[in-house]
Amino acid sequence: MKRTYTEKDCLWQQLADSKRPIFLYGTGNGADKILDTCIKYKIPIEGVFASDGFVRSRTFRDMPVQSLRDIEANYGMDFIVLLAFGTTHSSVWEGIQKIAGRHTLHIPEVPLFGGELFDFAYYKEHLTQLEEAYGLLSDTYSKELFEDMISFRLTGDPAFLAKTEPVQDSIAFLLGHEKIHTILDCGAYTGDSAKIFADILHPQKIFAVEPDPKTYQKLCQYTSEENRCTIVPIHGAVGERDGVTDFITAGSRASGAGASAGGRAKRRVKTQEISCCTIDTLLKEKGSIDLIKLDVEGEEARALTGAINTICAYHPALAVSLYHRTEDLFVLPTVLQKLYPSAKFYLRRPPCIPAWDLTLYVIPE
Repeated sequence: MKRTYTEKDCLWQQLADSKRPIFLYGTGNGADKILDTCIKYKIPIEGVFASDGFVRSRTFRDMPVQSLRDIEANYGMDFIVLLAFGTTHSSVWEGIQKIAGRHTLHIPEVPLFGGELFDFAYYKEHLTQLEEAYGLLSDTYSKELFEDMISFRLTGDPAFLAKTEPVQDSIAFLLGHEKIHTILDCGAYTGDSAKIFADILHPQKIFAVEPDPKTYQKLCQYTSEENRCTIVPIHGAVGERDGVTDFITAGSRASGAGASAGGRAKRRVKTQEISCCTIDTLLKEKGSIDLIKLDVEGEEARALTGAINTICAYHPALAVSLYHRTEDLFVLPTVLQKLYPSAKFYLRRPPCIPAWDLTLYVIPE
């Protein structure tokens, strides 16, 4: 890797050393995690604010939720903003950029579904593994993006989120020349990925696996209307063994199965048991598979463990999320290189904040 860092580059150290007031922007699960991290580092948080349409008579962690206008009136303009939510909407990002133009704004990286905080100590401890994962990447774009992700995790600087491309472009460029007849879409959500696959790859069949009950209903609605290919909706989760798993039912990114369910900070959540099976079991007697997509809220490593036989038999192309757990960035590429010693590895990310939807594409030769 070309970039090197010191402890002074670490956002948490900078915040601990700062004498300026620090405010959280947002009140969701991300704000919970950021606030807990600030408490760990003895970083004082002066207050919390929300967008104008979300300011009501309410509190967050015993702090009144204010408007940015009120904070500026009381504190002036010299304070730090920690963004505590994510978005894929360009209009929301434009509003955030306006705030960043008036104040120092950081986007702290906290683990979504598990793993340690990516601070300077973590970076130093895992530097060799990070360099090994970096060395597996097959093009300059991927390597630059990998370094941007490390820079972002350490500094919280939104400038390192600029390197993106629409997922449609990534799929067309990386998979468009492959013969993709059958796809396994794990974490199918409402069918958004399946629709892109149908648009670009023109498969014959997609097995679409979705564990969240509410989202699964929307998936079924989409599959009943899609006539360009056969889509088989499957209600359940994939993992390293067959059985059942606890599942957070949120109908959104807050949903999660198995070990992911234990990572929710200070929030009441609804859970239920759902069916879970390995990919090997799921695809048994279904024939060959050409592409597996894994976006399973932190369960990617376990899902790959349960897919060894399928991978060894068919060597499908893969699209694997690398952003749910801290260690996924370097552990999953290393695991996959052992299964695909001659494959090409590419890293891509669509426009969104924070560093969500980072995907490793594995293209067999």
